[in-house]
Amino acid sequence: MRKRGLFKTIFGKDKTIQATTQYTLLNTAQTVFIPMSGNAYDINTVRASVDAFARRAAKVKPRHIRRSDVDFVNVSKSRYNRLLQFRPNPYTSAYKFYYRIATQYKIYNNAFVYPVWNTDTGELEALYNVNANSIELVSVGGELFCKMRFATGNVYTCPYTDLIHIARHINANDIFGDNNKPITPVLQTADTFNQSMGKLAELVAVIRGILKVASTTKAEDLNRRRDEFIRDNLKIENNGSGVIVTDNKYEYTPISDKQTPIPTGQLDYVKGEIYDYFGVNEAIVQNKETPEQATAFYNGEIAPFYEQLSQVFTSGIFSGREMGCGNEIIFEGNSLQNEKLSDKTAALKFLADIGAVTVDNVLLAYNMSPLGGKEGARRVQTLNMVNAARADEYQLGDKSAQADSEEPKTEGNDNAV
Repeated sequence: MRKRGLFKTIFGKDKTIQATTQYTLLNTAQTVFIPMSGNAYDINTVRASVDAFARRAAKVKPRHIRRSDVDFVNVSKSRYNRLLQFRPNPYTSAYKFYYRIATQYKIYNNAFVYPVWNTDTGELEALYNVNANSIELVSVGGELFCKMRFATGNVYTCPYTDLIHIARHINANDIFGDNNKPITPVLQTADTFNQSMGKLAELVAVIRGILKVASTTKAEDLNRRRDEFIRDNLKIENNGSGVIVTDNKYEYTPISDKQTPIPTGQLDYVKGEIYDYFGVNEAIVQNKETPEQATAFYNGEIAPFYEQLSQVFTSGIFSGREMGCGNEIIFEGNSLQNEKLSDKTAALKFLADIGAVTVDNVLLAYNMSPLGGKEGARRVQTLNMVNAARADEYQLGDKSAQADSEEPKTEGNDNAV
């Protein structure tokens, strides 16, 4: 049986692109994207920061809508919703798919998705995360292509427009997000700090006590006396009683406290710099944020990420004609769930008064199971609100309509009007 790996499953047969040259950009000669080198993701503070963002962003609710000049409708039976909301490809769930996008977006400042289309029907079949070792911008017939090299040695070249690409720290490079050079010194400090703390912990665990020699002694004699003291007193085969006996030449102090001293000032500096760079704080990382902090984090970090996803997935999935007909993919989160109870209740009361929420909307805002069906989709509205088109009828009790329908009584007066 011929072996078939994930590379061929995603990209199909190998495509040989001839006569590729470097694609020239406007503002930089850097045309190769290489994911952040080193062990940044192996630093616990970095991983915790990225994870705090990714696990929240992965709870996104994407959907296909069709927008008109005045309104939009959910395309509930869209074939795209199944891929976007549940299983983007046969090997991953929607949560894992968006978690990878969010992680690569934060750690690499770039994230790529490759859509797979059915060559016969033209329908979208799958969406795959692309985590290449490098992506080089090349010119094929004057058009921008991406040459992707993977850790397995496989190479695939495709038009840039075939990829869905999001980026952050967008400044110097015309295509890619900028590198992580500003945080490199802090990451090096964090790595050195972690290694030194590990060695210090090992040393503290090994040290059993302090042996003080009363007289001035050469280094060689100190080592000899230490070894003799250990042999005679601390080895079980020589000291079965467990009692240590010394004379006035020695003073032995056992160390029972094995806690590793931590330089908190340096630790706080490293954490603060990493948290600031990745847009989190300690409360967010430890899931201790207040409703105000959660709302600020959603508005400042999650919402811009969703806005970019909405734009690139819309243009990556739909043709120009389809977008002209109002087709869009929008990515949303339930930011109302982050509000404190009193603010959430006040907001829902206002929205319910004007008929802007359904029963299921209210239940989901309180993390309750939706009813579903017609009952869950029923919009709630107070009777104190009325349709603007019927405001006069509601306020006047339809008296004006009755007056218009009544004819004047003449009772024999020919001149009455």
